[in-house]
Amino acid sequence: MFKKASFSFAKWPHFLALLLLIAAGTLVYSNTFRSPFVYDDINFITRNDPHVHMTDFSWAAIKEAALEGSPRHRYLPNISFAVNYYFGRENPFGYHLVNLGIHLLTGIFLFFLFLVTLRIDSGQDNHHPESSGAVVSVSPEWVAFFGTLLWLVHPVQTNAVTYMCQRMTSMAALFFVLSLLLYVKGRMVYRKNCFKSSVVFFAGCVISGICAVASKENAGTLPIFILLFEWFFFQNFSGLRSARSRIGVSLGLILFIGISVHFLGDEPIRRILASYSRRDFTLSQRVMTEFRVVVYYLSLLVFPHPRRLILDHDYPLSHSLMTPISTIFSLAAIAGLMLAAVISARKHRLASFAILWYLGNLVIESSVIGIEIIYEHRMYLPAMFLYLLFSQMVFHAFREKRAAAGVLMAAALVLGGWAHQRNIIWQTDISFWTDSVQKAPGKARPWQNLAYSLQAAGKHTLAIDNYLKSLAIAPHPVAYFNVGLCYENAGYYMDAAEAYASALKMKYNTPQVHSSLAVALTNIGEFRAAQAHFEQAYRMNPSDSGAGMGVQVLQDFLDQCREPEVCLQQSIRQKPENAELRFKLGMVYEKQGRPDDAIAEYKIVRGMIGETDRRLYELVRTRMENLQGSRYYPNLKRSD
Repeated sequence: MFKKASFSFAKWPHFLALLLLIAAGTLVYSNTFRSPFVYDDINFITRNDPHVHMTDFSWAAIKEAALEGSPRHRYLPNISFAVNYYFGRENPFGYHLVNLGIHLLTGIFLFFLFLVTLRIDSGQDNHHPESSGAVVSVSPEWVAFFGTLLWLVHPVQTNAVTYMCQRMTSMAALFFVLSLLLYVKGRMVYRKNCFKSSVVFFAGCVISGICAVASKENAGTLPIFILLFEWFFFQNFSGLRSARSRIGVSLGLILFIGISVHFLGDEPIRRILASYSRRDFTLSQRVMTEFRVVVYYLSLLVFPHPRRLILDHDYPLSHSLMTPISTIFSLAAIAGLMLAAVISARKHRLASFAILWYLGNLVIESSVIGIEIIYEHRMYLPAMFLYLLFSQMVFHAFREKRAAAGVLMAAALVLGGWAHQRNIIWQTDISFWTDSVQKAPGKARPWQNLAYSLQAAGKHTLAIDNYLKSLAIAPHPVAYFNVGLCYENAGYYMDAAEAYASALKMKYNTPQVHSSLAVALTNIGEFRAAQAHFEQAYRMNPSDSGAGMGVQVLQDFLDQCREPEVCLQQSIRQKPENAELRFKLGMVYEKQGRPDDAIAEYKIVRGMIGETDRRLYELVRTRMENLQGSRYYPNLKRSD
């Protein structure tokens, strides 16, 4: 058990410990307050209009944010986003401030949960006579403090704190920890026959539990872990001999099943299978891959260097238990951990509970549901008790407890430094996605997001290069549409038209795509086709005045000029800088049997573009060579 010794916590009151925790957490995240919205922040916050874009502080607006905000069922985070928007619109400072506040508050509750767990486990609170704790000549406050500190500053938490939309994860963990803490406090005062006080604590436990589930679905394991904590630390692994125990277990299971039905409906198997409809992996592949992911998470806890951290991992799939071979070894490791937790439960109660806490809290997100394979923020809640276990092990390993504290403080400094370093990457969306493509060059999505960030910054040529890298890995209709916009902004209208057409072929059939394609076709002289796409856009969205105007303007234009040659000449007078219109005019001259006029236009095009538009340059050269031979390009070699 914990023995009072010279190295005690008595001279270091709790408020000072909490002050140090708050200071450490604030310092680690002090460079994040201006970091921009990235990835799903854009989908869930800046584009979640009007649901979380609250402009009047009213019950109706709060209700809309809770019930209509995306993703559904995460009511409290959506309300918090709406309140953030009300006070600061899309200024990221307020969102980061709230995220940090949630992280720090979770750390405070976690400190007290660790503390009360250690006291119960060591027998200091006399809740069971058979203590399982090792003899450690240091007060439990020190172990709880360093366990909390390591969790608070660990670099893997950046994906749940700096990444604004993962407030969903941190809020769920906050209320999860608070609910369990209130339950434990309620049980402690109940055993002292303070019935009224216990009712207050238990009511708080229920309310906090509801808030946890209303923040994110993975909090659905809370009833199971309340039962597990009760069995480990209050019942001393006794059976279900008493009626009260049987009622408690039944109630916990009913709550867990009720939460599952709430999220999965009355056909959970169908819902789970349906979750794979848009995934590039199967149910069996995901389950086998998650064996490796669970072990990989542990490696990140042990060595979380910023080089290993990334939002969007390119994690290879397992195709069988032997492919790759690490799959079966990972399964064996998980089975070994579970076996160790069972065998050591009585002798090493805390270690056993920490293992089960880790594995059990990963079950929802690392098993059968067809969500993304791996995200670092999923360790935010499951790894909590592993930090406490590590802190206890270090204190147990050193005879001189100040040396143990020094080792743990050094570890906290390294982890905090790495977390601060990792947060530098988040300071601009371009730096963030540049880091991602360097770490996951074979995955399309980071390239696409980097391209989108460059596009938003007006760097269209660089954006085009990155969109093309993304499309080479995995064609995506939105990427085709966005690269079309970049081509259009750069003046490459042929490429833009092809990109928009590719988006349509991939069923991205929206009014915006048709309108954009119509504009691109107009700029390459395909007026009839452009008119058809304007008409389609207007049919799909009659409120689109731009598409309606495009139909009318093109019709008037075609009625006036009638002949393709005349239409193109008139367009060139309006847009003399448009080389692609002149190229189209040259093609018309070719079709009319006027090679000299065609060559004259092609020469003008060649002079206008040089080699800036490589595709048009090659088209011009090919057509001129076909018309008059290679003498028009005496100093050029044909490109590979």
